[in-house]
Amino acid sequence: MADTSTGHSESGTGGSIDELRQQRYTRWKKNSKLLYEYLNTNSTKWPSLTCQIFPDLDTIGDSHRILLSSFTSSQIPEDESLYVAKLSSMRHLSWSSLNNFDMDEMEFKIDNSLKLPPKNLAENLRIKFPAGDCNRARYCPSNPDIIGAASSSGSVYVFDKTKHGSTRQKLISGAFTSDSDYQIHCQLATSVDLSLNEATNLAWNWQRQGLLATTHGHGQLCVWNLEKYNKSSPILTDTHFQAQVDAEGTNDCSWMVNHDSILATCGEGNVLQVLDIRTDRPSQLHPGDNKKFHTGGINACQFNLYNDLMLCSADSAGTINLWDVRDSTQPLKSWTHGDGSVSTLQWSPHNPTIVATAGQDDGLVRLWDCSQSAERDQNLVFTHGGHMLGVNDISWDPNEPWMLCSVANDNSVQLWSPSKNLVDVGG
Repeated sequence: MADTSTGHSESGTGGSIDELRQQRYTRWKKNSKLLYEYLNTNSTKWPSLTCQIFPDLDTIGDSHRILLSSFTSSQIPEDESLYVAKLSSMRHLSWSSLNNFDMDEMEFKIDNSLKLPPKNLAENLRIKFPAGDCNRARYCPSNPDIIGAASSSGSVYVFDKTKHGSTRQKLISGAFTSDSDYQIHCQLATSVDLSLNEATNLAWNWQRQGLLATTHGHGQLCVWNLEKYNKSSPILTDTHFQAQVDAEGTNDCSWMVNHDSILATCGEGNVLQVLDIRTDRPSQLHPGDNKKFHTGGINACQFNLYNDLMLCSADSAGTINLWDVRDSTQPLKSWTHGDGSVSTLQWSPHNPTIVATAGQDDGLVRLWDCSQSAERDQNLVFTHGGHMLGVNDISWDPNEPWMLCSVANDNSVQLWSPSKNLVDVGG
């Protein structure tokens, strides 16, 4: 089933679209019905720098909720916001009935008399972003109502989305009837003086709900203990742990899933480190001279969700490395995403060997099987070519094994799942 709704805007922040890319997109669109089990494309007013599919699923209408942002480059501050949108994958509909086969167009179509859920994104709630641009937003794994967001102003904001969305909810909450849109504000002391010390990324601890790690443009990795938050004074300035990781700036961080104190971080100086927040030393474990294996700055790193010893990293040259943190002299495997920078990567929550990478320069999302040879043509599983400009973020659906959401600089938000005959699915 291929369900393509709205088109794409060419007014995004990623630059002009050359003729070759337009031709590639045209070919992709013509073949999309053969490539996808499900595909829904949407165009929004502003591009989003972040996306994450919530774990809850409305099984009656197969509605997936997605955390998104509006990125205006501070052109229109009142439009800077986080919002939760809903989209139905329509898996509850019986498409395969012969009664639904259209002889003229030679494809299955639902009877016109049947009321279908909306094809486009339906907004559930919107939260005005307090200051700056939202570089990344993630919900807490143990409580998805709690959302952390990294700001270009250097601040990190924590929101309780149950206290947003309607006037009645704000009245019920009582304490939050003021102008404050956030519940907790984490602010580095240096960020007050250095306005360019952006909060670039963040990661929630899988084991301890109150621990939130953040990375910053001036090279800090910080861990905040939100349990120290005082309702009467929502600004936190004291970090639970802090280390200067990369003088050129840190870009990403990732916690081990089954450990409450070990996390990895990476930065612009091609630094990739694994830190233990229980020690006073800046790092307990670290991959060896990884500057030999990465160039242009490491943009993303993530621990495997099934094996805490496996760490994947990707850089601005398109290089992807798979590390075993027990032996960091060289990566287990190394391959390239393609032309240009990799903006982010995400391990599949359903298959321990599948990782997705997003291209900032080529606008492609690629799925890789790390159990196969590191040669690109052998471990490449699928390429999603639905974006015209650079992809900012991707998210796997916690409920559907091969469903992903991706957002790009062309203002597009896409929810898609590769055709089962193109991917090796176990079930």
